[in-house]
Amino acid sequence: MEKTVPVIERLKREEKDILIFTHENPDGDGIGSMIALYLFLKKLGKNVTMAMKDDVPYVYNFLPHVNEIKKLPINHKFSVAILVDAAHRKRAGTEIQAHELIRIDHHVGGEFESIYDCVDDYSPSTTALVAELLRTWDESLVDKDIATCLYTGLITDTGSFKYNNTTSKTFEIAKFLTEKGADPHYISKMIFERNKVNVLLLLQKTLSTLQLYDNGQIAVLTVFREFLNETNTTEEDTEGFVNFARSIESVKVAVIMIQREDLKTWRVSLRGKGEVDVQEIAKYFGGGGHKDAAGCRIIGEYEKVKESLIEKISESVNRKVEVMR
Repeated sequence: MEKTVPVIERLKREEKDILIFTHENPDGDGIGSMIALYLFLKKLGKNVTMAMKDDVPYVYNFLPHVNEIKKLPINHKFSVAILVDAAHRKRAGTEIQAHELIRIDHHVGGEFESIYDCVDDYSPSTTALVAELLRTWDESLVDKDIATCLYTGLITDTGSFKYNNTTSKTFEIAKFLTEKGADPHYISKMIFERNKVNVLLLLQKTLSTLQLYDNGQIAVLTVFREFLNETNTTEEDTEGFVNFARSIESVKVAVIMIQREDLKTWRVSLRGKGEVDVQEIAKYFGGGGHKDAAGCRIIGEYEKVKESLIEKISESVNRKVEVMR
């Protein structure tokens, strides 16, 4: 008996214009999911547009068809808008005009927009979820370009298969995508081996801010706006910096605080190692994410924001210690 998936059946019926969009400050999972779904629907003859608020980060500019991504906002009301890899429409960072909105995502919680939403917080990435949807719909339409986009999101959201969201199912999906033409060596090289010198200079400055708290269980890195100006870099160039703090043996939670242009807002990324649920910490500050990777935005003076973060993280770290005892 053929499997029926609500979101697939809904999109099969759509004959008008479709928008696919992802969150601001996009990552490999959001961009990969968006392009893959766009290419698939185009093959089916759908009238589809993909768009996001920010430019494509340098690290992902190798992905096929990135030049077809439009900028949000778009002054047009679409029949259907599909939000990929985000728990809320507000994560787009701008207004979305559509008669109907559908969410395809793997984040915990969030807002449900439609009866056709496809949300699975057990999936290792949104690209993994999209891969399964496309296989179910018409596996023969998944080509090298689509597989490349999906594999990109899969390896970036699993930390190259290192994070605890990696399961046997993750490798099964990776196998399917490589069979469809994704080249693991090429994709990894393009993502991880194309650093620019000024990005390394930014990393040098950022690592100099490293501070440890709670007997080395909490690590905090800071990217001040002046660092970006002095090295001629952008926020997107900080991708992955937090993992240097996370790699410290004693650290249970790593944090990177990135100062926004207004100098009052801090973009905060949190990373865990499976012992502390950083999604709960981010949620407390109005953000969200996953158990081991989450984020939020906090407005305030640097020392006060950092102090409130450390206090909340310390509560979670020490509560975990008490439970283990």
